[in-house]
Amino acid sequence: MTPSAPASQSTNAQGSGGTGNVDPAKLSKLVQEWGRLPAAQQQEALQQLTQGLSPRHREAIENYFRNIAASQK
Repeated sequence: MTPSAPASQSTNAQGSGGTGNVDPAKLSKLVQEWGRLPAAQQQEALQQLTQGLSPRHREAIENYFRNIAASQK
């Protein structure tokens, strides 16, 4: 189905799920320890941190940590 007019109100895409809320204390601790974590623990931490987030928010968090890792090399 092709829309015939723009949406009258801005909303999240259907099925995007998640609230976009991240625990600030958990995020801060993870940022401080990120460079010392083995790759497997980094991946597990990212999965836990981004669980329930919309794809857009999950991608933003993952990019953030990729940038941290790149700056620590």
